[in-house]
Amino acid sequence: MQTRLYTTLALLFTLLTTVQAQKFRVDLNINAGMSRLYHNTNFETTKMNGLYKFVEISHPEGYTWEQFAETYQLREKFELPHFGISARFQYRDWPLILEAQAMSSPSGYEKMAYGGIIGLGKDLPIGDNIGLYFSFLGGYKFVYDKGFGSSTLTNSIGHKTAREYASEWFDPEKPLGTQKGNLFTLRMSMAKSLDAAESLMVGAEFYGELDLTDKVARAGAARMTNAGAHVFIRFNLFHKKEDPFYPSPGGH
Repeated sequence: MQTRLYTTLALLFTLLTTVQAQKFRVDLNINAGMSRLYHNTNFETTKMNGLYKFVEISHPEGYTWEQFAETYQLREKFELPHFGISARFQYRDWPLILEAQAMSSPSGYEKMAYGGIIGLGKDLPIGDNIGLYFSFLGGYKFVYDKGFGSSTLTNSIGHKTAREYASEWFDPEKPLGTQKGNLFTLRMSMAKSLDAAESLMVGAEFYGELDLTDKVARAGAARMTNAGAHVFIRFNLFHKKEDPFYPSPGGH
């Protein structure tokens, strides 16, 4: 039964790929850059307070939270390398865009964040047939960020040596609550084609993401709001430049 099901699904996928390849545009992107997370966490209401209590024991003369925050240089935002892959789907020249992402987490590049975007966007050619494009996309993003939580708190320790030691053992499970988020995203990019068919491109993208998730779902009212920039290599999987309805391939 399962064999028949898998065979049927494979045949359907092959058929849809063959029929719709002329109508759908699919871009595969490899990205690398930097991101900044604006989590704005109230540390005293998170597991970080437990770390403070642990350190406080070794200070019988008294040790305030303010002293702890200053010593360990607690910060509400930080920057990290950002990389991963994404795939964007468009039908004909419609402005509706779907995008699937598998990127490193803004909270810690050792963990992954998986997301999906649905929004409105457009690719605009710059000049006449020079293969240069500007694109934009704005819409809703759902993300499952596996790094949001303990990595967020650990990387919020600005003192480098303390952060390295804390990363070896400070790993509470989901200390900031849910790792799922609802975001508004706005993205803009510039891209340049490397071949006449415009199936291979390079470019740069700048983006911002505002966390719309209810604060009560998170400890310390932590946010997934972030911004960043990356360079990318784009492969257009289904593309025929001569198709009159086909959109320009400038969008990430």
